[in-house]
Amino acid sequence: MRIAPKLLVVTVAIMALPAFMNAQCPGKCSGACVVEKAGAFVKTVPENNMYLISADKVAEMVKSGKTDFVVLDIRPTKYYEAGHIKGSMNIPLPTLVDKMSNVPKDKTVAVVCTIDTNSAFAVAVLQMNGYNAWIVEGGIPGWEGSGRPLVK
Repeated sequence: MRIAPKLLVVTVAIMALPAFMNAQCPGKCSGACVVEKAGAFVKTVPENNMYLISADKVAEMVKSGKTDFVVLDIRPTKYYEAGHIKGSMNIPLPTLVDKMSNVPKDKTVAVVCTIDTNSAFAVAVLQMNGYNAWIVEGGIPGWEGSGRPLVK
């Protein structure tokens, strides 16, 4: 089931608050900073195309060999190992907050999963922590459905 992108991203931003709170200010934040950062993020959603990037655009970036972006696959490792987008990195969603420092902050981050809702959660957490992160629309099923290969 696909959810309207705006509703999806706003809902996920709210859901991401606890993870953001732990990552941003562990044990020392009253919550006001979290609400402020989440509010700022939600306000940017409409002007940034709901933080959606097409699989076509990502495929162009991968094919061109550009180095100013990274594809972040947040699926469980066993699914990543079974097939992933060439050059992508894998940080399963449940470990994202703890391993966020492994994601380069100086690059655009294209987040992919099997389910766009999971990607939206990851994008919300990354955006609220200063990353330029985007949801790869359609995720891995969309990538494969358009005839693009996965590598092992």
